[in-house]
Amino acid sequence: MIDERRSLPDLGHGPRLSGEEYDRRVVRLHEGRPPMPGRGEDRELRRAELDLAIDHRLGRDFPADRRERLWQVMQDVERRRLRLIGKHLIGRLVRRRRPGPVRSAHRLAGWMVDRCAEVLDAQELESFFELAGEEPALPVDVEPTDSRS
Repeated sequence: MIDERRSLPDLGHGPRLSGEEYDRRVVRLHEGRPPMPGRGEDRELRRAELDLAIDHRLGRDFPADRRERLWQVMQDVERRRLRLIGKHLIGRLVRRRRPGPVRSAHRLAGWMVDRCAEVLDAQELESFFELAGEEPALPVDVEPTDSRS
């Protein structure tokens, strides 16, 4: 996570939500939601989460057309993620050798960053994925140690 004590670069998209405000709004977003939301509710929730992440990491005035393009990327990621899960489960049922879920998730994460780079400039990309720290931004950024994973 970005250390909010250090100065964040001005990306030109207005003020950002603080970490505390972001956390509060995410919790409020999930309060009272059913544990298994319907398809439409799930989409609305994911879109609201993305908008909060953008407000926190890029700025509240991030352009609407670019928000929409990022939303399209995230929808593509979700479709690929569900396909990846399905392929993994089918592969387990028929016991075919397929790349392990960690390696597949690593490829999906890389694809997502590449697609986001089509929408965001380098500084925005770094801020959006919180790449300034020494720890990986995503758990799948760590190379698998087991070749079967």
